[in-house]
Amino acid sequence: MSLSPLDSPLWSGLYGDPELSAMLGDAALLAAMVRVEVALAEACAAEKIVPEAAAREIAERFADYRPDPAVLAEGAARDGVPVPALLSEMKAQLSEEARDALHWGATSQDIVDSATALVVGEALDRISVRLRDLIAVTGNLAEREAETVMAGRTRSQIGLPVSFGALVANWGQPLIDAQSRLATARAACCRVALHGAVGTDAALGEKAAPVREWMGPALGLRAEEQPAHTRRDSWAEIGGQGALLAASLGRIGADVIWLAQSGIKEVAIAGGGSSTMPHKSNPVAAEALVALARHSAQLQAGLLGAVVHGQFRDGAAWGLEWMSLRPILVACGAALRLSGEMLGGLQADAVRMRANLEAEGFGPYAERAIFTLAQAIPRSEAKAAVQAAMATPDPLAALCASYPELDAGRLTDPLAAAAQAPAQARAFARRCKDFCGGDA
Repeated sequence: MSLSPLDSPLWSGLYGDPELSAMLGDAALLAAMVRVEVALAEACAAEKIVPEAAAREIAERFADYRPDPAVLAEGAARDGVPVPALLSEMKAQLSEEARDALHWGATSQDIVDSATALVVGEALDRISVRLRDLIAVTGNLAEREAETVMAGRTRSQIGLPVSFGALVANWGQPLIDAQSRLATARAACCRVALHGAVGTDAALGEKAAPVREWMGPALGLRAEEQPAHTRRDSWAEIGGQGALLAASLGRIGADVIWLAQSGIKEVAIAGGGSSTMPHKSNPVAAEALVALARHSAQLQAGLLGAVVHGQFRDGAAWGLEWMSLRPILVACGAALRLSGEMLGGLQADAVRMRANLEAEGFGPYAERAIFTLAQAIPRSEAKAAVQAAMATPDPLAALCASYPELDAGRLTDPLAAAAQAPAQARAFARRCKDFCGGDA
């Protein structure tokens, strides 16, 4: 039984992500802990701290070992962390010499933090691939719709003509920005944690740094001299970047909900049916993106709370971190999956977009008229003239009657009025191609 839609059998098809859940789940985390323990034993043997034969036995015995979370659950509940129970299971399978060599100089948090770095790093790599694919999708869509004219709405009201491609570029640019931020955050958090009970290298002493330096390349993590038992900012940064990416995707979902709603219907996406109203096609994926964005923001609040990590180790803050970090990344993965599916099948209705713009009359061209007139008369006079014309039944006719030099067709050409919108869409599409190595 699950209480979270992120991994429940009922809801995970919408709000969850089976691939990332597997990468970040309990079984994967425990397997990563075993990898850390093996690397620690091998590093200690390389530094002549434990016998080479003992380290070799540990490595060979646990090369394919996958602990069962259910078996360790009672111990985790008793100790507040699964490491003691895991060590008991492992030691039961070793010779006395190898048992003594296992977990040399480490504390439970060293093992959990290093294992978390392993699974989070793998998940971030997968997120990066999906993000790159989504950037390519937005680039192609922006290029295709660069000159598809639509109403640019601000504060729910029609403002000026824009292009749908420019709107897509606004959706997509934060995704390009997110890619580099996630890479920076990944580098900061993917480090070896090995500093002992209170972070002072008390058990390993001068050998601690060489052991960490050996473990780093073996695990694909970065070795660091300064302990991070209570420095949780890098984990909060990972969560923050994941939540921020989910928010950017939620923003796309919110726009699609607006554009697909009855009375506007400027875009169409695959939707879900109603139990009682056969005419409806609900924007399920777009709604889920908004929900995942808001849920990620709530989880991130918990992760920020875990940064308040008292003294040299804090079990309450650590537990809060476990409740927040991995779910944020699963939610982010689900949002990326949904966004790719939704945008890959999105259809823009250029005729409807044009009709909705034209239904607004002369209003969307009023600013353009002011600045066109301001080339010949003072801007204040131009504004007053346009405001006076707007009070008449036919503002364009009234303006042209007073200022015959105005080109009515040019003034109300929606593509011309969209100004740099098509260029912005195409420039974004080029950035996507460059970013994706020409594959967008």
